[in-house]
Amino acid sequence: MRTVTLIVPCKDEANRLEQTAFLEAVAEMPELSLLFVNDGSTDTTDEIVSHLAHASAAIAAIHLPKNGGKAEAVRAGVTYLLEQGGTGLIGFWDADLATPLEDVRRFVAVFERDPTAEMVIGSRWPHLGASVERSGFRDLTGKIMKFLIRRALSAPVYDTQCGAKVMTRELARDVFARKFISPWLFDVELFRRMGRRRILRGVKELPLDCWRDVAGSKMTLGGALRSLVDLVRIVVCGWRCVSV
Repeated sequence: MRTVTLIVPCKDEANRLEQTAFLEAVAEMPELSLLFVNDGSTDTTDEIVSHLAHASAAIAAIHLPKNGGKAEAVRAGVTYLLEQGGTGLIGFWDADLATPLEDVRRFVAVFERDPTAEMVIGSRWPHLGASVERSGFRDLTGKIMKFLIRRALSAPVYDTQCGAKVMTRELARDVFARKFISPWLFDVELFRRMGRRRILRGVKELPLDCWRDVAGSKMTLGGALRSLVDLVRIVVCGWRCVSV
């Protein structure tokens, strides 16, 4: 099975980082490695991720001097991994493990069986047999944003915002080459940078069997409104650089 390194962006996550879960995952999956990116945390997140990096050779950590938002934290992680070289897949995963780490193998398996895959994204599609737990507020705002994003991309992507994504190094190099407009809605920018044809050919959605809305989420009404404004900015600015 192909190797994969997951970038885990962290901002003041000391109370939510499940250290045992991360250590058990890398112990049970030799193809998996983790890169924690401490995004200018003001709590003890830096100490925790440093401890994890010392506890396992499969875990590394980098520390950003000030908070730049999730987009730049993930971008810093991608830049670091590309500079290190290697041939494995690159992904990013939410620090709260809303998507269980054991799903990583399901993501990688898509690349194994489908040579056209450039990016596999988790999809929180509430199908029968799945356990997708979301608060009423996140469910409502999520449905509204999904509709608007599909219109903006002109592509039938069901869930662009799930924080579980894995991609080839070649794609990571292309879509993370420059800074993002939005610190939180950067996932949409990733797709805009790919362009519709590349999305339809290379993006594969993987319905998740389990996803949970972890307490302490930073999504608020203000955040939802900022995301809407950012979506407009992405659409307006994106026309000049979208490849078709």
